[in-house]
Amino acid sequence: RYITVAQGGRVSRPKNVDPKVAYGTMVYVRTQIVRNMSQVLAKATTTAIRYAAVRRQFSGKADKRVDGESPVLDYGMVQHRLIPLLAQNYAMFATSQAFAAHYAESMAELNRGNFGPLKELHATACGLKRWTSDVAIHGIDTCRHACGGHGFSQFSGLNEFFGNQYPNIIWEGDNYVLSQQTARFVLTQVNALRAGKQIADNQTTQYLRAHLPGGHLPKTAPAFTQMPVADLASNSEAQLQLLGFRAASMAAELADSMAAGQSHNRSLVAMQRLCDAHSDYIVASYFRRHLRTLAPASPLAPTLNKLATLLFLYVLEQHSADLLRLTVGAFSPAQISEVELLLAQVIEEVREQAVPLVDALGITDLRLNSALGRSDGKVYENYLEWAMEDPLNREDTGNAIRKQWFEKYYKPVLHAAKNKRDARL
Repeated sequence: RYITVAQGGRVSRPKNVDPKVAYGTMVYVRTQIVRNMSQVLAKATTTAIRYAAVRRQFSGKADKRVDGESPVLDYGMVQHRLIPLLAQNYAMFATSQAFAAHYAESMAELNRGNFGPLKELHATACGLKRWTSDVAIHGIDTCRHACGGHGFSQFSGLNEFFGNQYPNIIWEGDNYVLSQQTARFVLTQVNALRAGKQIADNQTTQYLRAHLPGGHLPKTAPAFTQMPVADLASNSEAQLQLLGFRAASMAAELADSMAAGQSHNRSLVAMQRLCDAHSDYIVASYFRRHLRTLAPASPLAPTLNKLATLLFLYVLEQHSADLLRLTVGAFSPAQISEVELLLAQVIEEVREQAVPLVDALGITDLRLNSALGRSDGKVYENYLEWAMEDPLNREDTGNAIRKQWFEKYYKPVLHAAKNKRDARL
């Protein structure tokens, strides 16, 4: 439809077709990766959170008073590793659905001959493929670590799973390379604003226009950068404004550096950070948009909105340097401390709903394939049952297998000296 190969081998395109139309297929595949990564991470978070709720270790070390030893999930360090992953997981589900709808709308425009949305769609797909696969793959490994030694057992279901999913950060575009595609698109829009050119209206240009009048940072700090963190945490619109301002500020700073002569090669690390900041904004925006589809009186709304706030605070805590270095409206060290304290509080609050939240992901025991993450909570009973099903441990086959292995592998080593003497004779 969009390309012709003549009988003599000459390749041609209709004049009204954007050469980047081939991006549509790549974007579709990346749309599927974004969707798949939400399901991939769901299996890992379900396993780790269920197991951490069942496994008990030490007495009186956690803040909550319990009889006997404390569930591992009550320990702050375990919560800090697993609960933000749960928030990211829910954000991924919302993002995958919203981005699939965005893709369908853009393809409908393309079929009508409007190729305008294609570039922004491609840039967003690159950033989301990087964001979701990075979070999912490193999240699986974090879940495996949080399960302790049992996490590295084949019965956890996480080892082979991690190996099978790891290539997602490389295929369909290496994540470090894809980030350059996203960053270049954002920088192109900033430079177009500076040149006074007309730019398309989309989710990227909307936050750039809002925070970079004429493509440059404002002279005074926006009000939302000066808000107490507790007020930010209760204001979803201000949260999106701050995340958008962070990404826009990083884009303006990098555009200034490159305009002053900084080479593309020297800009690559900053491009990674810009891509991540842009994707943090897009994911948070999709998540909030998805939550607005809930009925106002929905009993799910308070918990899911708390997850969105947790994700926002976690981004700030993980990237506090970005906030401290803002040219305009920089955060103070005191605000960063507030972020850390409030994040710990929200994590503790979400912990109370952590097991129901992973149960709601709907991963069956068959798909989970994990003794640690069983929905019945009978971790150790299932672990022992699975172990006893191994032919080596079964009464009817175990002795014969052990005898065969002894004769073939161990006996020659144990009797090596005697075998040498017999050979000389």
